[in-house]
Amino acid sequence: MANGLTYARKTDSTESTKQLAETLAPYLHPGDVVVLSGDLGAGKTQFVQGVAAGLGVSAQVTSPTFNILLEYHDGRIPLYHFDLYRLDDADELENTGYYDVIDADGVSFIEWGEKFPGALPYGYLEVRILVTPEGGRRIIAHALGNRARQLLTVWANDSKARLSKTTANAGGFILPGGAPMTTGSIPPIRVEDASVSAGETASDTDGDAGRASRDA
Repeated sequence: MANGLTYARKTDSTESTKQLAETLAPYLHPGDVVVLSGDLGAGKTQFVQGVAAGLGVSAQVTSPTFNILLEYHDGRIPLYHFDLYRLDDADELENTGYYDVIDADGVSFIEWGEKFPGALPYGYLEVRILVTPEGGRRIIAHALGNRARQLLTVWANDSKARLSKTTANAGGFILPGGAPMTTGSIPPIRVEDASVSAGETASDTDGDAGRASRDA
């Protein structure tokens, strides 16, 4: 099948990455799933920390690498934070409560979810965090499914408006189409090219990934 929307933005510090993530929080609904990919140390947990701040979570958000799942219930909606790095087989997901949680009453953020593409829901938002040569971060978000496209569209528009005068200010834009990032087939994106943002579009196409559960 064809693929959904891709949004790219560049941040130049840990705080600006958290600020960008925080702008996503107001638009998250119960049942939303966000898959976080990127090298070790790229900032996946920092991104979740920003979202948690936006949801009003008061607890300290830490990496769930050794716990697999950490839960936060004191925000606007429950936040479930998975780290699948230490798992070797998709069958191990059953023991973590993974399938029940991602269909539950909160939003699920899944680090290293690309290890088990068959266990991902049909619709989700993938956020890929790349380290730039300058030490900043390139944030590339890809939406698969109707709900994820809606989420990405409102988040992209809001983050550009709210962060236009902050350190997370480098040329965010939406690209139509693009392949799911877990395939490694997204072409290089020049987030610094401001001319691209003038032609912002939204594609009404769908992604094809993972198990056929609900398309929230």
